[in-house]
Amino acid sequence: MSTAPADLADLAHLAWFGEHAAARLPREVHLHADGPLAATVGSEITRLRSLAEGAPGSLALYDLTAARAEGTGTEVLDELEAAGAEAFALRTDGEHLTLVGGGGRGLLYGFYAVLRGTGGTADGDWSVHSPAHAIRMLDHWDNMTVHPVMGQVERGYAGGSLFYEHGELRTDLTRVEHYAQLLGSIGINRVALNNVNVHAHEATLLTTRLDQVARLAEIFRAQGISVLLSVSFASPILLGGLEISDPLDIEVQDWWRQAADAVYAQIPDFGGFVVKADSEGQPGPFAYGRDHADGANLLARALAPHGGEVFWRAFVYDHHQDWRDRRTDRARAAHDHFAPLDGRFDDNVIVQVKHGPMDFQTREAVSPVIGAMPRTRLAVELQVTQEYTGQQKHLCYLAPWWSENLRFPFGDPGSGAATLAQIVAGTAERPGGVVAVSNVGSDEFWTGHPLAQANLFALGGGSPGTRSCLPSRSWRSGSRRPSAPIP
Repeated sequence: MSTAPADLADLAHLAWFGEHAAARLPREVHLHADGPLAATVGSEITRLRSLAEGAPGSLALYDLTAARAEGTGTEVLDELEAAGAEAFALRTDGEHLTLVGGGGRGLLYGFYAVLRGTGGTADGDWSVHSPAHAIRMLDHWDNMTVHPVMGQVERGYAGGSLFYEHGELRTDLTRVEHYAQLLGSIGINRVALNNVNVHAHEATLLTTRLDQVARLAEIFRAQGISVLLSVSFASPILLGGLEISDPLDIEVQDWWRQAADAVYAQIPDFGGFVVKADSEGQPGPFAYGRDHADGANLLARALAPHGGEVFWRAFVYDHHQDWRDRRTDRARAAHDHFAPLDGRFDDNVIVQVKHGPMDFQTREAVSPVIGAMPRTRLAVELQVTQEYTGQQKHLCYLAPWWSENLRFPFGDPGSGAATLAQIVAGTAERPGGVVAVSNVGSDEFWTGHPLAQANLFALGGGSPGTRSCLPSRSWRSGSRRPSAPIP
């Protein structure tokens, strides 16, 4: 247990939006926007005002409707609208700032950029900012109970779960509220709430403990973040009393449809499911002679009427294989299983691929799966928690490593070969992105080693207004808009 001074503990508890952020907020603020995330901005302005007087000058915040009514330039607003709901436009004219959000998330991200002192120009011109990747998700490998060997968070090095205690949702969720703000401020827009290795107890989050998921969804929703659940492919057996979980069985299909309907009845903006199947002992479609497209599409079709998505992990290999048998090749396993399925996954399936073909090793090649599935939505999976880089006790800044992988070209760079970042970005119609395994726990400094927070913040390079391993699109009003994400 840390014995940090009370003031430092308080600072860690509140993440980073304390007096220093309040001092950066202009003294005169006018909010001309409606909606739930505009309400979040308004509440944060009130809180910060209680901490410090603020900086000289003014800040005017608008949504698109209010900005058009105000007479803001048509050109920049048209650019902003085309950039999407997560984009924002910012103009700095001396001590006067004007911010327009393309949607609720864009307004929120722009406000946080102002608090960080990033994103604007000093010459009175507009700058428009948009995330490079539509999907920016954190996977929590939290369990509801404490394992005698693994602890409560698998591959976790920062204490227990932020969400769960003694097998149930924590009673006091104040730190979860602060954590949601931390993630919203760096542009994370999805969070998976439980371990991809789904045990029997955690499986019930989908059914009898769904009210606990709804409570967490309410907290994350206020920061523009949707929640997802890791689910067991064997849920029809574990939870529904069926004898099989064959994806082509009508009863199994009906069970998943009814389960999805029940989830969305309580959580209308639920993000979807994360699935680890047929790997390291987790059940999957192989047991029934089916492939991963069959398994993923089963869940995708249950979620599709509600707008939900399936993140189907490509980390699949035979964990009972004999390492001495040279006919087996673990590094080839994901490619062998998934490349032949390209084009067979439904549009709301994202195949989630570890950045390398093995298992988050400190040095390994880029996964060939990412270059082998051009007709499939993809997300690259990174590991923020430091499993192989010092168990979060060692200082190891991961952003340069991630950047190296994201800039890797699949082909001749001189011929304009797409980079990993560009491939997983997908298209506006079929977007992909980045998923990372969280390094946060119940430790008072969030990540155990305080400097390990740098890796969490570095992941937020996908947030508008920041420049890190996942940079945002950013351009001046009137200039040529980028046609592809900046690698």
